[in-house]
Amino acid sequence: MAFDGWRALRPGDGPVLLGVDFSTARSRTVAGFADLAALLPEPYAVWGTDESTWRDVGRSPDDPPGAALSDWLDRTAPTVGEPGGLLGYCAGAALAGALARRLAQGRPTAPPVVLLDPSTVTAETLYDQFNSALDGIAGVLPEAEVRAARTAGRDDMSELLELPRLAARLSDRYAALARPACAAQGVPATIADQLCGRVDTYLRYLLLSSAAPLDVPDTALVVLSATHEPPPLPGVRQVRLDVPRERLLAEPRVAEVTVRALVGAPLAGRA
Repeated sequence: MAFDGWRALRPGDGPVLLGVDFSTARSRTVAGFADLAALLPEPYAVWGTDESTWRDVGRSPDDPPGAALSDWLDRTAPTVGEPGGLLGYCAGAALAGALARRLAQGRPTAPPVVLLDPSTVTAETLYDQFNSALDGIAGVLPEAEVRAARTAGRDDMSELLELPRLAARLSDRYAALARPACAAQGVPATIADQLCGRVDTYLRYLLLSSAAPLDVPDTALVVLSATHEPPPLPGVRQVRLDVPRERLLAEPRVAEVTVRALVGAPLAGRA
């Protein structure tokens, strides 16, 4: 079994669960679907979107995110069959919901949906990610340059009302600092290209999510970490766990409530 654009996280002969997130890399500092997959019982099979899924999405700032979202759904829905459930983390929650709605077309029911710390994407989201990317190279740059880039990015956030243009501008600003910084440290240009490409791809992934309304069936489950404040989701069941956000997808209780939601078992409101 293979799904185009998805990476196998756990083999299994039972229902297939699809997890939507930016990356399934095991090297990330925040727990991801690879961690959750290891906690789920047999015979569930788990697949996740990988970073490569998003590299060709909305490459031009003139491409409206809605068109890129439609293209992703058109290409994805026919390849995944009838999954046993859709999981979405952070900005991937809106994309998981959009895929669930697409898969429900012409079928009696939508696949079960579990959203983990769902978030919506705004201009501030894009700026925060740009700022976070700058943190990774700030140690090898003059402090004044980094400070000026942060200020310029904040001005961009105020001036550029269209999210695609804001994302493109922030990506360019990051590359303008990262490439010389890599060269000064003797880092090969190919590595600098990968670094800049990853930031650009992540910003475009966020753009794709911004085009998808966080609209899920009232049968969905939202699982929240200790302090995460989700956008309004009236009528949708929520379970809050006393777990830090960074470890949410590595928490055994998340696997437990996810399975209970998939099989329609009752849930407690807080654990």
